[in-house]
Amino acid sequence: MRFKAGFTAGFAAGYVLGAKAGQERYQKIVETAKSLRDNPGVQRLTGEVNKTVSIGKDRVTEAAAAQASKAKEAVANVGKKGDGGDGKPDAGTPPTTMSGTSASSGTRSTSKP
Repeated sequence: MRFKAGFTAGFAAGYVLGAKAGQERYQKIVETAKSLRDNPGVQRLTGEVNKTVSIGKDRVTEAAAAQASKAKEAVANVGKKGDGGDGKPDAGTPPTTMSGTSASSGTRSTSKP
């Protein structure tokens, strides 16, 4: 949306600066822009758009903060499953090994020893 507004403003400025119609055309463009800007309907719509954008920004900020909090908890809990607090796995937890699997493809080897 910012791109469209910037493009429109740039186009309008280029037209005004490049117009060969002279000062009279320039004054007409300036008057039209002022009347558009001062129009109560345009002001009301601009206010509503700004309010909607502000509400949306607040919702996104809250959602991002919640997800960041969840991610922080998940990272903090990595490696704590089955951990008795001493850094060693619990007695009932079997050790994890990679034997019998290929690390690159994740499939079991078919050769017999």
